[in-house]
Amino acid sequence: MTHRCFSFPGRDDVWRIALRVGILLVLFLATPSRADIVIVKSSDADPYQQADAALEKLLAGPDVKVRAVLVKQLAESGIGTAISTTDTVIAIGTPAASWLHNQLPEGVELVYCMVTNAQDAGLLKGSDCWGITTDVPISDQIKLIGEALPKARTIGILYRSDVPAGVEDVKAMKQAVPADWHVETVAANEHKTVSEAIDALTQKNVDVIWTAADLKLYDAASVQALLLAALRSKTPVWGFSPAFVRAGALVGVGVDPRSQASQTADLIKQLKDNKQAVKNRVQSASEYQIAVNLIVADQIGVTIPDSMVKRATFVFRGEK
Repeated sequence: MTHRCFSFPGRDDVWRIALRVGILLVLFLATPSRADIVIVKSSDADPYQQADAALEKLLAGPDVKVRAVLVKQLAESGIGTAISTTDTVIAIGTPAASWLHNQLPEGVELVYCMVTNAQDAGLLKGSDCWGITTDVPISDQIKLIGEALPKARTIGILYRSDVPAGVEDVKAMKQAVPADWHVETVAANEHKTVSEAIDALTQKNVDVIWTAADLKLYDAASVQALLLAALRSKTPVWGFSPAFVRAGALVGVGVDPRSQASQTADLIKQLKDNKQAVKNRVQSASEYQIAVNLIVADQIGVTIPDSMVKRATFVFRGEK
């Protein structure tokens, strides 16, 4: 019969074991907590903050960890550590989406929201990504223009003929307008200055000037020039954002960051359930907000229907 001898650890052995356990505990606590989803914001601007808060509330759970970071921080510290424990990254805003699309390693899925123009941002080329843009369907915009300006039949568009997005905007508008409407266009890049292009457009006697979210065309200077020229000619302007309407456009649309977050959360669920079934890599905003400027309406002699004013999320009025 073989006898086995068992010995109990001495005091020194106990201390060595305790020390090893302590080291392992420290290493465990120092390891970054798992983040199944990383949200990358373009900045700390309020709309991005709202979208982030809504996404974290919608996506976080017992089995899913979510944390947010600024794209500037990733660019400075390196992307590797931040996404080492995630398989999905959400970009909020065009700058973050564009940067991540070029930086994310293979195997990490990019989903985005609050993006103004997916094509200009380069998101339709290269590796697959999916997202929600702030674009409101052209058909909905035309309906609102018709409601605000029942007599409107001619839409003027300032665009860039040297970029695909500008050409696509014009093509989409021409296809969407009713048969008895007409579209007049002026290519800004074919004039010496944007101001000259704006003057050429206002001279066409259009009923309304439609603008798209082309931030390379519509910077602060060109927006101001357009609004001043439109005011002088008493031409209504359709704004692509509430800020544009507040600045002097007659009417326009915008998106609610929380609605963008909700649509993005639904898209992520669809991708998790069956990625192959998601046919559209880019989706327009499913909900939008109306903005009207009653100050401008008075200045150019236009009456916006009360039904539209009551539905509007943003109503800019003069002081009484």
